[in-house]
Amino acid sequence: MWQASIVKKVQKPPCALPLRPSQAVGIQLPPCKSRTPFLLSSPHSGRNYPTDFLKTTILPLNELERMEDRFINELLQDLPAHGLSLIQALFPRSFCDVNRDWRELDASMFSPPLIEQDLIHSAKVRAGYGVIPRCLAPGKSIYRYCLPVEEARTRLTHYWQPYHHALHTTLESLIEQFGTAILLDIHSMPPLAQARPCDIVLGNKHGTTCSHDLISMAEDLFTAKGYHVQRNVPYPGGYITSRYGVMEENKQSLQIEINRACYVNLGTLKPNRHFTTMQKDLTDILSAMAHSFPTSKE
Repeated sequence: MWQASIVKKVQKPPCALPLRPSQAVGIQLPPCKSRTPFLLSSPHSGRNYPTDFLKTTILPLNELERMEDRFINELLQDLPAHGLSLIQALFPRSFCDVNRDWRELDASMFSPPLIEQDLIHSAKVRAGYGVIPRCLAPGKSIYRYCLPVEEARTRLTHYWQPYHHALHTTLESLIEQFGTAILLDIHSMPPLAQARPCDIVLGNKHGTTCSHDLISMAEDLFTAKGYHVQRNVPYPGGYITSRYGVMEENKQSLQIEINRACYVNLGTLKPNRHFTTMQKDLTDILSAMAHSFPTSKE
């Protein structure tokens, strides 16, 4: 297919050469002197819905919005001033989900169908939630008809690839500056159907993408603020967490899922009265992590 055009090695830029934001990706890099080795990723908070995309959907905009990790970008907006780099997708998750391998495509969504042998047939794809989602929820298809093959190429080239280019390049620059890099992939989740309350789920693929010290620090800081925390269940971490958490290369990744009921009215999808508190708490917690976690060049 188009492996060579999508997956490309990128040069490591010096710290003084920041990446430029695009129509697809928002990038905020603190000045070199104030940077920490922490990078925040918000892959599902984008709200710029392409007009052509909306014309192809069966669903109204207010239903598509329920697939967003709503307002996560706003919860994180003060953290670059504290030395944490921030990369966010500006496009919606229902259009292109960058927390998937680019090969997680449903061949049957396209006309003519894609070549099956080139694709990854994951459980997410079978459920309709591949890199180009087919469904909003079980039984809720997004599209009126099959998409042209060129649409897959366009979304991967102009949306998926720039996001991962930004993550990769920023992490390499942090490694160059600090000898280590820590990616925090931030998401929101619906309230969990369980007896025990849960506000935060921390995922490190059951200990494989970040150290015990890092996840324990995060848990302790959230707990100290009064949040109920659990690890890896039901969200152990997705594609971004797995891809960029390579501890033998001094790269760690931790997925943080926040219960949206902590800051959003689930009926109206507007900020609730706890929004400002959550924003301040998250700023305090993540900045404390960034300024207290040791680096290999210290």
